Amino acid sequence: MKFRYILLIVLIIIALHLAVVWFFMRGTGSGSPETSSGTEQSIAEAIAAAKANASLKNTLRKKSASGNQPQSAASAETQPLRSNPGIHTPYDYQYAVRGNIPGLPSSRNATSGILVDADKRIVLWAKNPDRSFPIASMTKVMTLFLAYEDIEAGKVTLDTPIRVTNAAAKIGGSQVWLDPRETFPLQELLMAVSLKSANDAAYLVAEYLGGGDASVFVARMNQRARELGMTRTRYYNPHGLPGATKRTDNVSSPADMVTLAEYFMEHPLLMEWVSARRAGFRKPGTKGYLQLMNHNNLLPGGKYASPGVDGIKTGFIARAGYCVTVTCLRNGKRMIAMVTGFPTARERDLFLRKLLNWGYSRADDPAAALAETRVQETKAPVSAKRKTSVKNSSKKKTGAR
Repeated sequence: MKFRYILLIVLIIIALHLAVVWFFMRGTGSGSPETSSGTEQSIAEAIAAAKANASLKNTLRKKSASGNQPQSAASAETQPLRSNPGIHTPYDYQYAVRGNIPGLPSSRNATSGILVDADKRIVLWAKNPDRSFPIASMTKVMTLFLAYEDIEAGKVTLDTPIRVTNAAAKIGGSQVWLDPRETFPLQELLMAVSLKSANDAAYLVAEYLGGGDASVFVARMNQRARELGMTRTRYYNPHGLPGATKRTDNVSSPADMVTLAEYFMEHPLLMEWVSARRAGFRKPGTKGYLQLMNHNNLLPGGKYASPGVDGIKTGFIARAGYCVTVTCLRNGKRMIAMVTGFPTARERDLFLRKLLNWGYSRADDPAAALAETRVQETKAPVSAKRKTSVKNSSKKKTGAR
């Protein structure tokens, strides 16, 4: 009898143990699939997130390339694209007319110049394209470009207040007559730089973004130029006023300025500023209020308006002559031109207007256009000799000297 009780107790204990083991195994078994499912889900989510991130990057790159305004969150993604000198395919010079252009006599007034079809990556005209020349206020293209990069990087905003310094108020030339008692938002100063080509505003922006030292900002200008592959460019100040000697003038080459123009055009807000015809500076009705007018008379509504022109910057100092970097979009085709050395602003602008028409007329078939130009070049010396012969003959007959 005792044996039966003992056996029963043993069986009950075994049964309880089995029940506990079964319950435990069931619990861990049911938990294991959940854990496994959770792991699979995490991996799937990670893959999906990675794909989404890659898609976002591609979208941002496409937007940057097409000129769409990047959002602040996209700046970090798009910035490396603009920092990479290899972003743009090198220009092809094989169809370029070199030196003076037959049929455009005023091309002789240019000490340097270039015209490129930015879509096809073809240079249509080049005169000393890789030589450095003084660029005067075209310097401000880099000043504006760097300032906007700082805005995109979140270092400053368009509304950042900037107090006028004594040093900035003393900068002469084209100016908006800044007063040390005044404070302006960064955007208003950049508009003054874009339209009025205000040297005092350019210096103040450089001084502020340089941490109180304009020379620090100028060092950044030179560094950025090197990063963009602008090997013939050197800056000594942020505005373009002449240096104490020719050696300290800001200089660049036509090829370098085209490179900078392409990076500049990736910022729609910058293009909006440089293409504006007019803007107010200071509050209307207050002392010193100015109506700024854009110096670029090739823009729509300008004195020498040329269809499609939307930028970028004019310039003048005695050693540079009248110069300009021009961007133009006609019927979906983008052209970029740059010249230096003209004796007057009028001659410069009239030449640019003709140059753009000339460029667009040959853009569809630059090879055939170049062949025709070479025929004209071979005829030109004969005509010149005939004119010289007639002139000399006339001198002999009249006794003129």
